[in-house]
Amino acid sequence: MVVVSIACVALAVSNVNSTDKFSWGENIGWMNWRDSGSPSGDQGVNIGPTFMSGFIWCENVGYVNVGNGGGPYTNTDHTNFGVNVATNGDLSGFAWGENIGWINFSGGAMANPPQPARVDTGTNPPRLRGYVWGENIGWINLDVAEAGKFVAFTPSGCAGDADNDGDTDSTDLNIVLTDFGCLP
Repeated sequence: MVVVSIACVALAVSNVNSTDKFSWGENIGWMNWRDSGSPSGDQGVNIGPTFMSGFIWCENVGYVNVGNGGGPYTNTDHTNFGVNVATNGDLSGFAWGENIGWINFSGGAMANPPQPARVDTGTNPPRLRGYVWGENIGWINLDVAEAGKFVAFTPSGCAGDADNDGDTDSTDLNIVLTDFGCLP
């Protein structure tokens, strides 16, 4: 039981799919939701049932912070910002990029026609859909139609799939054991 609990903590770092991890902004390029930090993925985005946490890496503009993990976020000032996930899947709140400013996750509702940012749990694996808005960077598309160019994730829980490849296998066990210093 203890090992299972520890494994769940290790898996909570980033639950974004290892192949379907990109969003696109016309003015900033590709945004990688998984591979932030060192080792790769250590600070990537975790999409939880009520809020997000972690960082998106953007090659052209640097890191974007979607929340510190203390959500749900009130988004009343710079000390309590982040992206929330409503029970119906709608995304709201703000992310912050030091080089680009605030990104409004409620902004897609302002598009014409409206394309609100949301979690689509009707797909396997679940994925993000819609658009978000940054005053300094314009629209960001969370749902590019091409394979690998959208953001999919493994829902929170302890599925055991540490590398998010869709299988629970010996590779996943090796990742967990290495993270806890049990393997060189």
